[in-house]
Amino acid sequence: MKTGNVRTKIECMVFLLLLFCLGQLCAAECGDTNSSGVIDIVDALLIAQYYVGLNPANFDSTAADVDGNNDINIVDALLIAQYYVGLIASLDGCIQAVTPDPTPGPTAIPAGGSISIYDTVPGWASLNGGTTGGGTNLGGAVTVNSMSALQSAAGGSGGRIILVEPGNYSGTLSPGANKTIIGKAPGVTIRGNISISGSDKYNIILRNLAVRGNTCGSYDECKSGPDAVYIGNGAHNIWLDHLDIADGQDGNCDITKEGDYVTISWSKFHYTYNKEHRFSNLIAGSDDETQSRNKLQITYMNCWWGDRVEQRQPRGRFGKIHLFNNFHSSKATGQYCAGPGVEIAMIIENCFYDVSSGTPAIKADFGTPKGWRATGNEGNAVGMNSQQGSVFTIPYGYTAIPASQVRNAVTASAGGAGNTCQLRM
Repeated sequence: MKTGNVRTKIECMVFLLLLFCLGQLCAAECGDTNSSGVIDIVDALLIAQYYVGLNPANFDSTAADVDGNNDINIVDALLIAQYYVGLIASLDGCIQAVTPDPTPGPTAIPAGGSISIYDTVPGWASLNGGTTGGGTNLGGAVTVNSMSALQSAAGGSGGRIILVEPGNYSGTLSPGANKTIIGKAPGVTIRGNISISGSDKYNIILRNLAVRGNTCGSYDECKSGPDAVYIGNGAHNIWLDHLDIADGQDGNCDITKEGDYVTISWSKFHYTYNKEHRFSNLIAGSDDETQSRNKLQITYMNCWWGDRVEQRQPRGRFGKIHLFNNFHSSKATGQYCAGPGVEIAMIIENCFYDVSSGTPAIKADFGTPKGWRATGNEGNAVGMNSQQGSVFTIPYGYTAIPASQVRNAVTASAGGAGNTCQLRM
């Protein structure tokens, strides 16, 4: 189709939409596809462009399905035009609308960059009885503004919601079972590490936090230090959401030794300085870790491997690993992205790679994996769509956006990967 014909078609559609809606009244609420803060005819135009395949810039598809039928088409543009002039009073199907709780889970960018205590846990952490953390009773939540208060509130196995005020919290956080810990707004930084270790550590939710590992020097010093975030030794049913994790001395976020039913969503992994050991995410610590067979079931969704990450995005053994809608943007030399190793199965879907030329999306020289399936991925990594061996059947529902939309979604300043959210009370 010629560009001129496409533009003429779009202009005609928008003109017809306006004619159809003129003379009507007005109301307000959803469908802000260009994140301008206003729902107007420009939003309808962007949907029309998207519908005919022009891939418009600054277009947020999660705000476009205003009739909620899981299909973005000219009807959605018509509804926005009707809404703009007042023919209809609301756009009830739009993901971006502020809806009554419980709200949609974090597959879509949260409305206005906000998260709620009612958000649905996605991925592997939704199984094995689910992950509910400290529940949903905000009336009983504890608010903290110091590390000692946070450590005290997070101890024990009783159910508790802990709201963390923005600020710096230095030390090690080791939350007990049945906890929800949420940063109330961007700006909560734990300078040290988080350790979730032991079979008595389960049903834990951590959201909207930054973690910065302490500075280390040589390769050996860093390797012998703690991970910025660690999950293992039988810990299970863990949801990490909207975390910004950097500068782990050993790894940024390692999961080993029978850690299981873990979901990591909308989280950013990177390094702020050029230390020698920049190996971000390891699954199982050695080829001899046979106790992790049938464990290490992990989802990585809408995550971002960014500045200075060299390896392990992630690298693993033994587990069943589902990765979708992740963004890889590191330009570090000698890097690779996924590293399937001994007895692991990986499914990699609809991810986007903006990496250095020649970087392998999958580096398979770490022993014999069960297999992998990589489909729907886009970008410039080598071998990003391939298949080998056998994988597994994904046992939960999920919605993956096209890879072409991943960069904008994951890097959004409000609601994107990292501690970018406001807690909606």
